Amino acid sequence: MITAQAEAELRAITELARGCEKSHGKKQTALMFSALADRLDSVLEQHGETAWRKRAVYKWTF
Repeated sequence: MITAQAEAELRAITELARGCEKSHGKKQTALMFSALADRLDSVLEQHGETAWRKRAVYKWTF
């Protein structure tokens, strides 16, 4: 199960992807893909395996 925050991020990513479908022009499309990549990076940092390991190490050491 994912957290509510992760779900919200994924919904925002979906909206960005849909915006890419509707965009006109190469520059706008490039900006949207850049924003999409930023959101994906954020989700991975907060909810990916590396983040889980960091939380586990912190929990077990303190």
